[in-house]
Amino acid sequence: MKEVMAIVAVSQKARAYWPGTGSDQAPLCTSADGVHGNFAIAPTKTQLTDAVNHRAVHPAIRLYDEQKPFPDYFDCASCPLGQWDSADKGRGQACKSMRRLVIFVDGWVAPALLTLPPTSVKVWDIYCSALKNKRSSYFAVRTKLTLEKAKSAGGDPYSILSVSMAGALTLAETQAVMELRRQFAEYVRELPIDASDYVTVDGSTQSQTIDPETGEIHSDASQIPF
Repeated sequence: MKEVMAIVAVSQKARAYWPGTGSDQAPLCTSADGVHGNFAIAPTKTQLTDAVNHRAVHPAIRLYDEQKPFPDYFDCASCPLGQWDSADKGRGQACKSMRRLVIFVDGWVAPALLTLPPTSVKVWDIYCSALKNKRSSYFAVRTKLTLEKAKSAGGDPYSILSVSMAGALTLAETQAVMELRRQFAEYVRELPIDASDYVTVDGSTQSQTIDPETGEIHSDASQIPF
């Protein structure tokens, strides 16, 4: 079990769909906001074959076969891949729901980008709802994040996040966080989803540091909290 104390400045919904195994390639469809899906401009033959044979089929496949133009975006809420029981295995969603958090770990200078996999999304959302019911918010408190190891019914290992409030922020801290939210909120919304996010979907919590000056993301495993 590993844990860190941090302030979560930004929480952004995201989605991604990898047909087949997909671990070595970009997703076939992504949504940086969890609402509007964008189908890949140049999908590979393998991706299309896997998508056609999937339990649930992306609405773009029919348009692709008929050589018809795509809409500006696909609606995630009505997409068959975003429904329960659409995954090839189990009762999950074929298009995986994620949360991207910009966190400021106590004692760190640079912020970190923490991507939560589907196994931890519900935990995070419940935590945020509980704070809202108390007339607070995740960015108005200090949060203890704990990463616990677990195993699926099939024996596959995965990680799940546990979160709890560690105290309210001072007025000065809250003002500083609001400025950071203005700085990073749009950045996270525009951040592309790529092959590196696949490990997160498989149950690993991915964390990377962000250079506050350049916006570059660094993946130095010696610096990440998990």
